[in-house]
Amino acid sequence: MYRIGELAQLAHVSRRTIDYYTNLGLLKAERSDSNYRYYDETALDTLKYIESYKKIHVPLCEIKELLQQRQSERQNKDVVMEQLSGISKQMHELEHELLQIRPLLDSLTDEQKQRLKQHLSTQTSALVHTLSVLLA
Repeated sequence: MYRIGELAQLAHVSRRTIDYYTNLGLLKAERSDSNYRYYDETALDTLKYIESYKKIHVPLCEIKELLQQRQSERQNKDVVMEQLSGISKQMHELEHELLQIRPLLDSLTDEQKQRLKQHLSTQTSALVHTLSVLLA
């Protein structure tokens, strides 16, 4: 966490610039109990991002929109990664359960296997088959 002066020095901007960006909502600060503003590493990254766009004369209102879009993309990426993690966990659980029932499945006759397949959805049947191949 950086105090405003430290952040200004690291980003090569003035304290006044940081105040201005904070008031515009481009930067977010956390207040301490003693009412000091503290900025995290994200603020430093954001300042560099803002300054790079200012160099090519992009107006601050457009930079704000770009920052909001960037944040939204990060949040979407986090949601997708969380979902993929959940799916991966479920796949591991399915693999474990399939290993437990595999001896029973192997002992079924072809006729019993066909009857069992009729009760499974196409997707479930394909998943069981795929997991069986992977575990073979």
